[in-house]
Amino acid sequence: MLQIIENLVPTELHAEAWKACMARRWYFGQASREGGLPFWKLDLDGDPTFDSVWQDIRPRCEALAGMPLLVIRQYANGHTYGIDGEPHRDALRSGCFTLLYYPMEEWKSGWNGETLFYDDRGEIVLAVVPRPNRAVFFDSRISHVGRAPSRGCPALRVTVAYKLEATAWQELKERALLKQSGQS
Repeated sequence: MLQIIENLVPTELHAEAWKACMARRWYFGQASREGGLPFWKLDLDGDPTFDSVWQDIRPRCEALAGMPLLVIRQYANGHTYGIDGEPHRDALRSGCFTLLYYPMEEWKSGWNGETLFYDDRGEIVLAVVPRPNRAVFFDSRISHVGRAPSRGCPALRVTVAYKLEATAWQELKERALLKQSGQS
């Protein structure tokens, strides 16, 4: 499951999303994996704009997944020239999906910053250009990486990540926790 979605949300909501990403709440130190190289992060859990983005796209993502989905986390990553991510998988089990949304107002040819997706041999199978209001929906077990923008790019490369789980998985986890605590 690896699907590019153009024109993710209506124009007005896309503009609100970019405005929310320009808030002064970014911090440095996020990494793709433990011990990895740091980049910028913006926490978006509970953010009304990004909750609205999810509600707008939810039916489409659930149709692609073939099951109801629950947002586990939502946040933005920011990359500037020289700050790449590292190849990683967001989850190792089935029933987990990621929606990466590019909320930027503008992204010019030559600014680079693609999201690369790999097969099990480590070969690149897809490079997605971070075009404004584009998203990629994928199985979280697929290895991927966000590349830094080029030296000539004056903008922050932003991806908003929605970490999603099938609601059935969430229910199973909750039951297991109850069973462990002796409350079943």
